[in-house]
Amino acid sequence: MSVHLQTLADASLTVAVSRNGAESLGEGVESRLRRIDAVDSVESLALDGVQPGLNDLTAEVTATLAVDPEYAPDPDTLAEHLTDPFPVSDATVTALREDAADPPDEVADAA
Repeated sequence: MSVHLQTLADASLTVAVSRNGAESLGEGVESRLRRIDAVDSVESLALDGVQPGLNDLTAEVTATLAVDPEYAPDPDTLAEHLTDPFPVSDATVTALREDAADPPDEVADAA
């Protein structure tokens, strides 16, 4: 059985979330991060602060993201990809590492 590695990134991010969303603040941040092409999944998320705006909330978060290695040759390049789409206005990638990923369900079922 082969081990599938995923690229994980630890990052501090500033994310704008609508005040009128049906989801919680954490769910809103996670939803917006998952829409970024470079992000495969959000592994963990911690809310560090919130700033209210007229129509949105700006959340300061610390996250561990599973990312597409194509977008992450180094922390600075990944940070650029994370801030390219609105609503992420600031990103600092503090670490990139590879970790063993859980096998997809169909592979786990076959084992």
